[in-house]
Amino acid sequence: MNLAQLTANASLIAPEIALCIAGLVLAVAAPVLKAVPEQRRGTIFCAVALIGFAIAFVLNAERFGGAESAFSGALYLDDFSAFFNSIFLASAAAASLFAASYIRESERLGEFLALVSLCVPGMMLMAESVEFVSLFVSFEVVSICAYALAGFSSRTVAPAEAGIKYLVTGGFSSAVMLLGIALLYGGTGSLEFGVISGAFEASPSNPMLLAGAALVFTGFIFKAGAAPLHQWIPDVYHGAPMPATAFMSVGVKVAAIAVLARFVVEIGSAGQWALPVIVSAVASVTMLAGNISAIAQSNVKRMLAYSSVAHVGYVLVGVAAYLSGDDPAGLAGVFYYSYAYAAVSLGAFGLLSVLGRDGNEYQTFGDISGLWRTKPAAALALAVFMFALAGVPPTIGFFAKYRVFLPAAQEGLHFLVVFALVNSVVSAYYYLKVAVFAFMRPVSKQQTAGWKAGLGARAAVAFLCVVTLLLGIAPFDTAGLAESAARALTLR
Repeated sequence: MNLAQLTANASLIAPEIALCIAGLVLAVAAPVLKAVPEQRRGTIFCAVALIGFAIAFVLNAERFGGAESAFSGALYLDDFSAFFNSIFLASAAAASLFAASYIRESERLGEFLALVSLCVPGMMLMAESVEFVSLFVSFEVVSICAYALAGFSSRTVAPAEAGIKYLVTGGFSSAVMLLGIALLYGGTGSLEFGVISGAFEASPSNPMLLAGAALVFTGFIFKAGAAPLHQWIPDVYHGAPMPATAFMSVGVKVAAIAVLARFVVEIGSAGQWALPVIVSAVASVTMLAGNISAIAQSNVKRMLAYSSVAHVGYVLVGVAAYLSGDDPAGLAGVFYYSYAYAAVSLGAFGLLSVLGRDGNEYQTFGDISGLWRTKPAAALALAVFMFALAGVPPTIGFFAKYRVFLPAAQEGLHFLVVFALVNSVVSAYYYLKVAVFAFMRPVSKQQTAGWKAGLGARAAVAFLCVVTLLLGIAPFDTAGLAESAARALTLR
């Protein structure tokens, strides 16, 4: 590859480069701006991060409607990657606003925003990768940043513990996935998804290919947080600072879903390894484990962590629907659910972040007791997010589940759909429990503190609340974008 080709390829990943530049600026800005007053420094850091996300968002929007390869076919830029990149960028922008309100010291805020700005390009490259070298490198970029974000706090030991747990378990999942990649390479002599898929079609029962695909699939479901590889999620989400939890619950999880979808379409469906049955079984266990565990929690943060596990199960229902009939409607439902879940989960964790600060979070049900009497707007927003997570109409959560369950029912997966519906009813118990404490219980001592969140963080929560309600009633063209992404993936 000569200089002209390198420049041409670099121009195709301009959004990712813009974010890397923003991240590097944030990483070195703290010592340079020592003389600037504390509050003003924090504003500058947040502005740099948001400008980087805005530039990347605009450049990424230009990819819709096109299809291009970059770096000798290692990356593929189309509607599928552009759709998921939009989710990553919007999630990072919201998490940055939450962090600006949550983190007390401007220097540490700059470090946090730098990690987020450098993590998002890894997520974007994960969605764009069509061969395993670029996928694994971007996968590790995301993982390293996520480990640091999980342990990002100097006020309590819980974040450090969360970061170490995530590092150990995440390292194990990376090793499992790398072993699978090695087996796929040994069986095909290539790391490109298309070549591996062709080898699967030529020899669908090759044991080396089947073992490699199974190990890679295991690594993906670990990162997504599906059962039985979900036990790290409650501990990491509980210990991590609230803005980091908000970002990881959406960015890391949705990135894993995007990669899993590409793997299933391009490689997984080619081999004779009963993948539809495996995905259906994983979906059932994931929904059950997430919901049953969430019921027993007295900590809202852990409850939401377990509920995020259950939502991965609902997503896998759509994946199973696609595998059962190769109908893109199942994948379109998965993609629609991913963006709907991103908005609602960001809103729920973001609201808890706005209510507290580093070292003084709202975590237990007792902490939000009587929230309606002290902060009525926050209580209403919290109720909206809980109803959306439960799938109550007319919120976006209801229509997201509808778009996932309908293709599964049309493909004859009636037991799986009924099981998912029962789990949705079960989840209503612990989601409504949050509303009961917020509206029907006496005011807790936690709410006597006079902390008032920043304007940007409050605006982000309000915007996500409006999105949760408005796009449930009038989805505009969001469903069309999900369908275009599904078509782009299946027709590549």
